[in-house]
Amino acid sequence: MALALMLVGLVSGCIQPIETAAPPTVTVPPLENAPPAAAPTAALDPGAADAGGAQVAPEQGTAVSLVEGFISGRGQIANNLRVWYDQPLGPDQIQGFSYDNASGLPCAGFLATSAASGVIQPTNGAIVCGDQPGIPALAAMWHFPTSDGQPYTLVFGRVEDPAIAAIAVVYSDNTNQMTTPSLGGFLVPQPGILGVNLITAISQEGNTVIDNIPQLPAS
Repeated sequence: MALALMLVGLVSGCIQPIETAAPPTVTVPPLENAPPAAAPTAALDPGAADAGGAQVAPEQGTAVSLVEGFISGRGQIANNLRVWYDQPLGPDQIQGFSYDNASGLPCAGFLATSAASGVIQPTNGAIVCGDQPGIPALAAMWHFPTSDGQPYTLVFGRVEDPAIAAIAVVYSDNTNQMTTPSLGGFLVPQPGILGVNLITAISQEGNTVIDNIPQLPAS
């Protein structure tokens, strides 16, 4: 019996408690080092153009025509028109575009359309133009509801520096989104009605090219 008790004591002394490792700490990289997001834009063929010189992607003639009509309805002439975004948003379709107006000022805008009874109708849109030619970037913010009543905050604009690989938008609730410019234009939709604190331009290497792209009034 004494020998059995000694063996039990020896075995129990060899058993070590299991240590539970602490979960790893996830470190969120700073905004300027975040990798660029994939661009939610339609790929365009720089060599393709419609009769008016606008950049046109395959099957994008309808979008270009709608955008041209929207711009001319504002009493503006669009030179070097480029439609660089054509994506659905809820039940609607959103086009993003840029052009130079008759005064040579850089402009960008968006157009929201919806289909009713087989007819595509513009439902919302806005245009922003720079205050002088040759500015490196411009941006604007717009609140609007889709045709089913869902509110969105939309940031759009254009950049001229080819070193800019991504645009980061920081909202008033401290959330952020990133996108990649296409043909120099960018458009970022965010659900809800938010303010925009910062719009930063970032290079492929993760360096800040423009600390804060100025927000200009759109109309």
